[in-house]
Amino acid sequence: TYVCGVDKNRLAMAAKAVSRLSGKDPKDVDDFRRILDDRTIDALVVAAPDHWHGPATILACAAGKHVYVEKPLSHYIWEGRQMVNAAR
Repeated sequence: TYVCGVDKNRLAMAAKAVSRLSGKDPKDVDDFRRILDDRTIDALVVAAPDHWHGPATILACAAGKHVYVEKPLSHYIWEGRQMVNAAR
C-alpha cells in the first residue's frame, strides 16, 4: 500500500518497482508515522537504517500494528526490551 523514505529519488524508484512487480501503485510518503495513522494498514515492515528500528517498532506497536523488523533488531539490550514490551 505504501513505500516510505526520505530520499525523494530513491522513494520514486521504490514506488515504481513496487508498481511494476505488484501491478498496484503504492502511496509514497516521507514520514512513516503517516502510515501508522491509516487504519486500513495492519502491519509495518521496518527495513530502515538500524537506528530507526526501535522507534519505528515501538510507534507501530503503539498504533496497534503488527511489525516485521529486519536485523539487527536494536543497538542496545534496553532498546530491544522496550520493543518487546511495546509488542506485548
